[in-house]
Amino acid sequence: MLFQAVLFTCALVAQDNALPESCIDRTALVVHACLGDLPSMQAPADAAAQRLAAGGKLWATGQPSWVSELSGRAGGIMLLQNLGEAVPAPGDVVLFAQAEGVSLPPAVRDSGALIVHFGGQRPEGDAAWFPNHAEAGDISPTLANIIPGWLFCSELVGALTRLGKMPVIFETIGLPGGFPRIYAYQAKGILWHETHSVPAIAPGVLGKRFGDGVLATLKRVEKEDRAALDTAGAWAAQAKNDGHKVVMYSMGHFPPDEIAKGEIGTLFESGTWNSGFTSSAPPTDTYAEGDVIIHIGYQHPPYGLFEKARPVGARVVYVDILRHRDYVDDEGVIWIDPMWLWPDAIVTIEGYDIPAMPPSGIVNTAIAWEIYRLAGEGITP
Repeated sequence: MLFQAVLFTCALVAQDNALPESCIDRTALVVHACLGDLPSMQAPADAAAQRLAAGGKLWATGQPSWVSELSGRAGGIMLLQNLGEAVPAPGDVVLFAQAEGVSLPPAVRDSGALIVHFGGQRPEGDAAWFPNHAEAGDISPTLANIIPGWLFCSELVGALTRLGKMPVIFETIGLPGGFPRIYAYQAKGILWHETHSVPAIAPGVLGKRFGDGVLATLKRVEKEDRAALDTAGAWAAQAKNDGHKVVMYSMGHFPPDEIAKGEIGTLFESGTWNSGFTSSAPPTDTYAEGDVIIHIGYQHPPYGLFEKARPVGARVVYVDILRHRDYVDDEGVIWIDPMWLWPDAIVTIEGYDIPAMPPSGIVNTAIAWEIYRLAGEGITP
């Protein structure tokens, strides 16, 4: 009943405001709205850059999934660290994502650090704040929060280049250079490039490249994956109506929390499956005929899932860059291409060796929400 009420409310809002039904398209509306805030990001980004260039630290705090998404991941700024229980110094910069049940500790608020707020309500005083514009597309506010977060990080890099500085950017560990880059820089505490060839980049340039890149990716997902998305939703609804298991596994910095702890988790069983990485073991779940198993992945398919699910008659839906060549013609398997490129970074920086700023957290989570929406519409009351 809770799931049906939530779905009805979303459908009603979409109808009244003439919003598109697709969560992919609705996420794109939010990205577009957040892009409108780029001019107001210039002054806070410049102020933050001044502090960092003078030796200050860059922290992330607030919504836990937002902190995980922005720190320590492909395409992100190596400087940016999880604040945890630490108290920032007066010359530091803190990026704070508002969320239900999350508050800024008084010690952090009164530390003298520059605090930049994202989502939620406008803070008191003249603190920098960027809304998530979730209402522009009637999407999850936690998903919406990461959009201005990445836009600001893009603008922060641009502001640093105007001071002659270039922070080290992470490369995905799915590429040969990912781990060596971590060992060469982060493991040694080297978070700035001592020498670089990056010119000063004007305000708004990098943020627009990120936003435009995400919009293009979402548009392509909506166009080229629509039939696969519709079928995935229909499969999940049929399985639910027939009393079978419906599971949505996920991986990455942001999707697992968004899926397990939000509305999606009221419909799907959920779990983490880090396909392509050997640092964690896959789930040991068993499946039966009629079950539908969905994997919101990353680069590699969830090897092992197909071999367990298909022989017993369970269907598989997987969202990954790489397609499993052995199941291309299997009518019980659907591949959804998230359309972002293997490096998971879409902002080209002149004179820099790798691209920056990842689209995967936004795009993959929008796909998960769309499958949830479609499944919900097909469930018999």
